[in-house]
Amino acid sequence: MLTPVFYPLGIGWQETVALIFGFIAKEIVVGGLAVIYSGSDVAGQMISHITPLQSICFMLFCLLYTPCIATIATIWSESRSIKITLLSLVSGLCIAWITSFIFYQSGLLFGFH
Repeated sequence: MLTPVFYPLGIGWQETVALIFGFIAKEIVVGGLAVIYSGSDVAGQMISHITPLQSICFMLFCLLYTPCIATIATIWSESRSIKITLLSLVSGLCIAWITSFIFYQSGLLFGFH
């Protein structure tokens, strides 16, 4: 269902699933990719599936998107405001999406793949 949302960023369904796992804790993204790509040679399989431009966009999104669920819980605990908590959640996702979109589309425009 989320593939159309991440397609303009050059992020495939495999990486999208790993990002969903990364919402629990960002370090789980690597474990999720290992499971998705059968665990043996993750780097080799990823190289054959995604381009350097796509991998940079994936890393940018992973760096900037919403912190882990523990951080969201801490924001809720400290602020006691659903508005601030949702603002933190949504703003992180929007900033990550927009940054990755601009980087990927600019890369395509300049002929990188």
